[in-house]
Amino acid sequence: MTQSSRGGDRATLAYATIIRNRTLAAVQGLPSVAVIQRMVDEIHACAPQQTRFKCWRLAHGWTVEEAIERFHAMCDAHGIKRRGLSERSWREWEAGSRPDRDYTDLLCRLFETGPVQLGFAQDYTPEGLRAAPPALDLIAAAADEAGSHAEQAEASELGSGALERLRTQVVWVGKRYVSEAPLPLFVEMRELQERTRRALDKRIHPGQARELYFLTGALCGLMANVSMDMDRRIPADTLARAAWTYGKVAGHHALMGWARGMQSSVALWDKRYGDAARYAEEGLTHLHAGSGATRLHMLRARSYAMLGRTREATEALARAEEARAAGSDELHDEIGGEFAFRPAKERYYAAVTRLHLGDPARAIEAARDSLSLYAAGEPENRSYGCESMAGAHLVVAHLMEGDPAGAEEAMAPVLALPPDRRISSLGTTLDTGRALVSAQPGGERIARQIESFCAVGLPQQARHAISERSR
Repeated sequence: MTQSSRGGDRATLAYATIIRNRTLAAVQGLPSVAVIQRMVDEIHACAPQQTRFKCWRLAHGWTVEEAIERFHAMCDAHGIKRRGLSERSWREWEAGSRPDRDYTDLLCRLFETGPVQLGFAQDYTPEGLRAAPPALDLIAAAADEAGSHAEQAEASELGSGALERLRTQVVWVGKRYVSEAPLPLFVEMRELQERTRRALDKRIHPGQARELYFLTGALCGLMANVSMDMDRRIPADTLARAAWTYGKVAGHHALMGWARGMQSSVALWDKRYGDAARYAEEGLTHLHAGSGATRLHMLRARSYAMLGRTREATEALARAEEARAAGSDELHDEIGGEFAFRPAKERYYAAVTRLHLGDPARAIEAARDSLSLYAAGEPENRSYGCESMAGAHLVVAHLMEGDPAGAEEAMAPVLALPPDRRISSLGTTLDTGRALVSAQPGGERIARQIESFCAVGLPQQARHAISERSR
């Protein structure tokens, strides 16, 4: 087994454990087959590279050795002659091999399901006649849960150690987001948020309540980011609004300002530029200084540039530089991680704004500054998403300058990004580059590279995972 596959197995086991623990906490007694099936669907949605047969074992919480023991015990209980089932055979089935008819029947007995559900057969029933449950959309469900709970919060026995652990876990999941694939982290974020919401149902002190509302809102913000990475703008906006509400209840102005910035970002990608400007402006009523205010000024600049308000966009860029030196806050500067807005990200935003202002030369300068700052910075702060977006805008800027050679050079590191890190905005940006290069002589090769890159990414993986849940 390669190092990569071992890492994938560890990640799968981690969020399978999270899903199982969360599900079992909500049921009394042993889980029914229907509950197990739901866990299988959720595990497979988060790890579509794993076979459904393996997901059934993980949903039961068994090791391979325990599964084989259960298999033999099932044979004994039904008066069936034991088979010479080996660990090697079981692992081959989990890797994608199919057992013979005899073993398929026995495995269906063990898991109390059918060969289609185990992934050993195809379901050829016409789509309209399948008696399948409605698809559970993990992202939309999390957004609805967060939005509903935030509304209730607007209308106290928790130990200090438990609260400290929750805060530490929220901080670390935000820091890991900078470098890890978003889809598995979304499962972890949702589990953490359920724990913060359950803690709010306890008898707690007002200070503990404020901290829990803040942590719950921060998790809403992180899940909004994941939703955007997967090209799910409506859940992203719902989660950002919930983050703002939790921030309001907690009296946490930095979170309120950050959440309005997230809504501004959603609106920008949704081409609602007037809304994007208004959200950023409102965010600045809560955040007046520091890197959080810098982010909001940069979002204002991008919005004004798209609206053709060149003078105001240029002024917003200048205000962004001034705001950083004027203060700091807990969310952006102490917790940091995905919430941080460091100079490298500011220069990436500047490159985007300069492109929208029709100034590709200065966009190239800003994008190169951003990439240099990321390369020279601490590894834990090197956001692959922002770095790749800076590279993508550098590609577009070179193409706007009529420099396909420069564009191809800038695109090389972007093309090396694994599919599970190819966020939605990256594909959208490069698609703009594809349209530009297609109109240039000799640009067909770059256009094909971009098209192939955009065809396989995180949004496609997310859609595949959600469609798998409906089977």
